[in-house]
Amino acid sequence: MTKSVSVRTGHAQRVGSSMVLAIFFVVFCAIFGTRIYREWHAASNSAPKRIAICIGAICMFAFAEPMWIGLVPPAMLEHVELPNAPGGDRVTAPDGRVFVVSYPIARVQRYGPGGFEMGFMYGAKASSAGMSSSGAILICTVSHALLSYSADGIELPPRGSCPDRAKTWSFYLGHAQVPSIAFSWIALLAVPFWHPLAAWSIAVLTGLLAWSIEREAVR
Repeated sequence: MTKSVSVRTGHAQRVGSSMVLAIFFVVFCAIFGTRIYREWHAASNSAPKRIAICIGAICMFAFAEPMWIGLVPPAMLEHVELPNAPGGDRVTAPDGRVFVVSYPIARVQRYGPGGFEMGFMYGAKASSAGMSSSGAILICTVSHALLSYSADGIELPPRGSCPDRAKTWSFYLGHAQVPSIAFSWIALLAVPFWHPLAAWSIAVLTGLLAWSIEREAVR
């Protein structure tokens, strides 16, 4: 009975958070889209500025990835490899498979002897991750809640607290092929736009380039 209540409570919390996130993201897109539309028409005679606007829009879309990726149906991305966040935690299961936890987008990706196998979202801001002796992925949120997931990304109730179970985290030898960022060349090409710092850097540099070209044209 307790487990059933815990599962329903966790599901309700995730649904509520997703709704708030969806509303915020829609408002964000509406404001940003309106701004881009106005800038695009204002730059009708400036190709460099239009190029800068396009790259800036792509960078902003990438920068907002932590918001929109949580709105994508899990089944659509389950077998799609995304770039692993630099500095993400890597935990090893008793069978040697490795799980990479990317905190910026709240995603876990599983790797085996053949490479990438699957990934899943855990929908919370987390600070650390570990592995239990039974092979469950343990994720400690910033609010000190401890989330437990099976190797297939199924949440295991009940939710605990980090101090209660953090000492049970175990360490094993890995027997998996794990890339530094990703195996997929498509994912690798997305890295410059996917990482927030890189996205902003590209947007700023492109804007400066467009400004300098336009300034030279005026002269």
